[in-house]
Amino acid sequence: MGFIRNQHRYPLKCWIQRSVVFSLCIVSISIIDALLYQDQAHFWLNTCAGFAAFFGIIVSNLALHVHFDVKDPIKSPFKVKILSFIITFTISLTLVVFFLHSGLLTPQERKIITGSIFNLFLLAGFRAVILNFIVLLWLYFLMTDYFKNQLELERSKLDKLKERAVNQMLRQQVQPHFLFNALSSLKSLIKKDSAKAEPYLLQLSDYLRGSFMTSEDGLATVKQELKLCEDYMSMQKLRFNDAIQFDIQVSEHVYQDLLPIFSLQPLVDNALKHNFYTIDRPLFITIRERAGWVVVSNNTCLRKPSMDDNNNYGLNNLKERFSYYLQDSVIIHENRTTFEVRLKLIQHENDHH
Repeated sequence: MGFIRNQHRYPLKCWIQRSVVFSLCIVSISIIDALLYQDQAHFWLNTCAGFAAFFGIIVSNLALHVHFDVKDPIKSPFKVKILSFIITFTISLTLVVFFLHSGLLTPQERKIITGSIFNLFLLAGFRAVILNFIVLLWLYFLMTDYFKNQLELERSKLDKLKERAVNQMLRQQVQPHFLFNALSSLKSLIKKDSAKAEPYLLQLSDYLRGSFMTSEDGLATVKQELKLCEDYMSMQKLRFNDAIQFDIQVSEHVYQDLLPIFSLQPLVDNALKHNFYTIDRPLFITIRERAGWVVVSNNTCLRKPSMDDNNNYGLNNLKERFSYYLQDSVIIHENRTTFEVRLKLIQHENDHH
């Protein structure tokens, strides 16, 4: 059966519990008419019968929609709408007959159906139309709320997977290129200046270890990102000596704030890739913290021509990754002498400063 096959995909227990509360709220409206009933036994019988009928209509329609795997009662197929009305009409007719034999109908209702089966069906049909509308409206809000939450949850999961894929892609692009250059530099150092080769190898080891760090949320602490940058720039200093200068001024009180993994090092790498620098005209790279932002800046020397590398690609990638956590969190400022990128810090959940 369709119901048995589909029921595990729907939170039926939760929906039924909510429907009980909704049925009680709807039926409780009849309390307003309590003064019309001199016999309290009839009043409570009327209320209980009304609750049973209304709740029965909800449960029956719920089972019907689950059976046909309908997620939006308003847009359900025509046959489902017909079956829904037939179920509601049947229960409404049963309730009218029960009220008729129990003497619970109002004098006006009793007068309408007396001596006419057609009027009996007409009264039941009128009630069925109203009840069916209310029940389908209730199921619409009940089911669409659930599926909307499910859609948002799935979208969030997909966003996380996408963010991880972007991180992985970025690493796959950066690491082989960097590793090739690093090993080439190590080879040259061994031949030309073996004393520098050992500290260079240690820095390379620390950098590679840090660059492969992972986290469930794709975030790293500012302290971790700065350590990665320091290892990277220290290696570059061993290669280029005084042709590059770097300065880090970040207060310790933001060390536990967060950034997307691998955010700072690509900015430093871009500065090295897209500028000429010599000992006479060094490249100055600074990393500073300003009122909740980390600012990476460098002086702009004569740009290197590059056919296979695009600075905008790396920056757009960074913006995209930041957009999963904060809006308007990457600001780029450039003039003739300076290139600057500001990254908004993501507050750590346990940070209270």
